Amino acid sequence: MPVEVAEPIKSADEPLVVELKKAPVMAIKPTGEEVEIAAVVTTPPAAELEPDTAPTQVAAVTLPQTASPLPLIALLGLLALGGAWALRRVQKRVL
Repeated sequence: MPVEVAEPIKSADEPLVVELKKAPVMAIKPTGEEVEIAAVVTTPPAAELEPDTAPTQVAAVTLPQTASPLPLIALLGLLALGGAWALRRVQKRVL
């Protein structure tokens, strides 16, 4: 089995893939000893793996009504003042 794959694998039926599926997976302890992966990794109990069969109710997520139109009104007021100022400047230049 090569250490690195030189070219892309196109299908799961290629000989290298089949060989990798058959290869044993080993874990290495801090002492350097090789052990089977099952000795290192513990699987959770079957009760934890089963999904909860009781239906859960999800509360409707709504945001609190904290916004107000005051900033928009202030912005429109500033735009109106700016427009009035610009018109007055233009009117003074014309006359």
